[in-house]
Amino acid sequence: MRIVVFSGTADGRKMCERLSAHGADVTAYVATEYGAELMRGADVKAGRLGKDGICGVISDADAVVDATHPYAKVVSENISSACSEIGKRYFRLIRETTVCDDALYFDSVALAADYLRGCGGRVFVSTGSKELGEFSVIGDRVSARVLDTPEVREKCAGLGIDNLMFKTPPFSYEDDLTDFAGCKYLVTKDGGKTGGMPEKLRAAKHLGMTVLIIRRPKEKNGGMSFDELEHCIYRLMEEGVADEKDNSGQP
Repeated sequence: MRIVVFSGTADGRKMCERLSAHGADVTAYVATEYGAELMRGADVKAGRLGKDGICGVISDADAVVDATHPYAKVVSENISSACSEIGKRYFRLIRETTVCDDALYFDSVALAADYLRGCGGRVFVSTGSKELGEFSVIGDRVSARVLDTPEVREKCAGLGIDNLMFKTPPFSYEDDLTDFAGCKYLVTKDGGKTGGMPEKLRAAKHLGMTVLIIRRPKEKNGGMSFDELEHCIYRLMEEGVADEKDNSGQP
């Protein structure tokens, strides 16, 4: 059974490993070289694909797994649309969500940044580099932690953020304590356990920070947990083997 996995996350790497262990022929597609590094050991191809490109690479797949980041809305929609267009089984891997009763929730990075304009105190931004420019409206009160890659360094140049930390995850509770020190607010996306949310929230609480969480985009097609998705595809693989036996005329 040939399975294409769109990934670039630790969840995706683990899924590729599990499916390969079950005997599937797995190919992973990621957007960046950093994503390719995360997928070490897998048959991985790097490069950004639009819907037409996705249609091309899944044309001979038996199933497609969307293990992209919870906030990669456009990519995920393109994968789903491509699967519908050419009739491929589509499976969406969903990370568990994190509930924080004391946090302030916002529907976008821009709304969180606008809220912080009227607040005093230093802000630590841990939402990634994509929308980091939104926080330039706050002025010189921003510290931000982003990936240490040439692509990200180039993107962040000239954004007006005075304290940029170029680092590579994962980050421990101790790392977060050190990086967050001196900040009154933490802005983060809900990356779940895989994205280090428990460590972030624990460090923020210890430091007495106010936490602002950017809500995840709504999933149009629902999704499955890691164990649910693995079990579902394993069942498909078993059915495929049974069909092959039936068609061969062998008992």
